[in-house]
Amino acid sequence: MDLPSNNILETTLIGTGGGYGESIVLHLGNQNWIVVDSCVDPKTNNSLPLEYLKSIGVKVEKDVKLIICTHWHDDHILGISKLFEAAKNAVLSITKTSDRKKFLQLVELDYHKVESNSSISSTIELKNCISIANNRRGTIKTASEDRVLFSSNNSKIKIEVISLSPSDFVVHEFNEEISTLMKDFGNPNKKIVFNTPNDKSVVILVKINDHRILLGSDLEVTDDPRKGWLCILNKSQCIDAKSTIFKIPHHGSSTGYHKRIWDELIAENAIAKLTPWNRGNKLPKKDMLEKYLNHTPRLYSTSLNLNNKSKPRKRDRSLAKAINKFNSSLIEIKYHLGIVKCSANLNTQNVIWKVNLHDEAIQITANNIQKL
Repeated sequence: MDLPSNNILETTLIGTGGGYGESIVLHLGNQNWIVVDSCVDPKTNNSLPLEYLKSIGVKVEKDVKLIICTHWHDDHILGISKLFEAAKNAVLSITKTSDRKKFLQLVELDYHKVESNSSISSTIELKNCISIANNRRGTIKTASEDRVLFSSNNSKIKIEVISLSPSDFVVHEFNEEISTLMKDFGNPNKKIVFNTPNDKSVVILVKINDHRILLGSDLEVTDDPRKGWLCILNKSQCIDAKSTIFKIPHHGSSTGYHKRIWDELIAENAIAKLTPWNRGNKLPKKDMLEKYLNHTPRLYSTSLNLNNKSKPRKRDRSLAKAINKFNSSLIEIKYHLGIVKCSANLNTQNVIWKVNLHDEAIQITANNIQKL
């Protein structure tokens, strides 16, 4: 894989299979790079989007302009502080909360619980990112419905990166949630649990000249039109054309599907991409893949996990004995690295996408669905 020229638009989905995470790296022309979410190599704990950018020769310190954390599930945030630290010219964007001071205090309180092992990795990542921003005397740009997070208009390339969610109602709910958590903080050994982080997921619309890309994060469909995909479908003022690339939300789960999304937001025969999930409930399900294929034949996944089981790595004998004693059914999740890269020439008016698959990435067809 090589560094793209200034007139090439690229969107690269990195997935790790089992549940280790996903990330999207975009070249928006003229060496303007943005990264959406982060994941790590479970063997090295290195940030995969950072490794990818370095491997193709991107000047990370200067050319990465925006890093978006769509929500704080571990499979979307791990390694993001390492990426942010390296990308010294980047702005970090996270879900909006109007009560910023209270949110930062909450993160600080939960961070101090790390020593008791009751905190979560996402809190550590958030705390590190906040510290990096403070040291740079920079700001964290909050994402909310219909907000421009990055824009550029030069050299015949017009760029807008827009957050379509979370909705104003969800932000209001989030502020109330923070207040409740602060009030009920209680036992210092109690882990803080943020409710329904998928509701707060940041969906991204990328506009580059005549190209449109929709990145669905993990946003779900609910019965409440004030939140989720229904709010975007009913209220968004920024959607002016159908997208020819769609990152399917929530690992292809039925909770992220609505026929209106495909009918109103996605172009015919668009490229659809997803990452699988193989912890607990296996995603995507066979019936959902078949449903997606009814919308487009150009469906891709970073890997196609046929089962959870894999040959376990060698462990210390005492550790293996403890696992057999206390949890003999423990299954080791296999690491499936896959990359789906799509590229198009910004100098052409017609949208012609070229797809390249790397490592375990695969095109989903009716034939390989039968293997699931």
